[in-house]
Amino acid sequence: MNLSSAPLQRAFWHYTLPSLAALLVSGTYQVVDGIFVGHFIGGDGLAGINLAWPWVGVMLATGMMIGIGTGAQASLAQGGGKRGRAALFVAQGLWLLPLLGLPLALVLTRSSPLFLVWQGAEGAAAAHAQNYLDLMAPATPLVIASVALPFLVRNLGAPRLATLALLLGAVGNILLDAVFIAWLQWGLTGAALATLLSEALVVVLCLGFVLSRHSRAPLDRRAWRWRPRAGTVLLGTGFSSMLMYLYLSLAVVLHNLLLLKHGQAVQVAAYGIAGYLMAFYYLAAEGVAGGMQPLVSYYQGAGQTARVRQTLRLACLVGVGGGVLLVLAMMAAPAWFASVFMGEDPALLAATTWAIRLHLWALFLDGFLVLAACWFQSLGLGRKATLITLGNMLIQLPFLALLPLWLGLDGVWLALPLSNVCLSLFAGWLLWRQWRRLAPGPAAATGERS
Repeated sequence: MNLSSAPLQRAFWHYTLPSLAALLVSGTYQVVDGIFVGHFIGGDGLAGINLAWPWVGVMLATGMMIGIGTGAQASLAQGGGKRGRAALFVAQGLWLLPLLGLPLALVLTRSSPLFLVWQGAEGAAAAHAQNYLDLMAPATPLVIASVALPFLVRNLGAPRLATLALLLGAVGNILLDAVFIAWLQWGLTGAALATLLSEALVVVLCLGFVLSRHSRAPLDRRAWRWRPRAGTVLLGTGFSSMLMYLYLSLAVVLHNLLLLKHGQAVQVAAYGIAGYLMAFYYLAAEGVAGGMQPLVSYYQGAGQTARVRQTLRLACLVGVGGGVLLVLAMMAAPAWFASVFMGEDPALLAATTWAIRLHLWALFLDGFLVLAACWFQSLGLGRKATLITLGNMLIQLPFLALLPLWLGLDGVWLALPLSNVCLSLFAGWLLWRQWRRLAPGPAAATGERS
């Protein structure tokens, strides 16, 4: 597809539908993963996977940084007609997978027992969490690659292949969950093994395309030479995406600590279920952002500023609008959403229903923040994207510190939505200023001086 001449809506859906479908599939298999854990392991299993998740979040954050950073820079280079430079960035991104993945695997493996103790984990929940990390932490390079490579494939002209790879990985994960968790009853060890095997399939499929001649930026011998400056550019571009996932990991850690302080393990399990619902929507928003990103980068590189604005408008209509519909459904029937993840457990059902009502009423704002950060990132304005994502981490801290003192357990649940409201006002102001700068005519000049 010629992005310069193709109708905008056609180009938008050409990239967004595969990206959205891919990450919706990813979100679905995470939800199914939670359903298997809740039904066949129980509340302790849900609590255990939630206690382990922050370390997994660090792996995902690193993969997002490499994937988004490499994809954005490669797409900008392609938009400017610099095919060789795009190939160079892709090769540097591939180098970063082992250069960051191997040291991180060592750190996470050695620190996981202490990390669980620090959160206050004990008993069956702690044992389940350690079993999960015993497999996931050493496999960090594989996890990172499974996140990063689909972004490269999408930006190199094969969004459908990226979707297919993630779809096959998701189906494989669900089938392996049925075998390892339901049939063999291997607990969270089985859940981790199912995840890693499905991610290995994604890596093989995506890496095969990136290294092939079918890519828009085929790799030659010169591109493979390691260039620290280019690697630094990639990490800087993708840094805000890494911060977003690190923020999620930090949020999970702090919530685990406070929920165990003001409540019990059942509240951690309820938070885990709410987390699955959050992850489903968050990944959907990332899917819309992933479809928007190559278009915005290309149009910016080609000087088509009107299309840069129109692409954001479409992305917000889909991403934020879908979030509003999901929130309305959850507020109307929270018990139904909660019951999907458990058997007969009245205490967990009551705790989860309350958690959904208090914790997820502003969930759609997460989608807005993801899209705003991605838009700035796609324009090459990494500092503004980082400001939004860093703010997402920092603004939650005072809410988590103060609200539980006044409201107890309810304050823990309310901290996230209230902090998102405040940050969204700031992100909206940044977005409005940049929007004016891209407008034609006098508004652009006014925006530049503001």
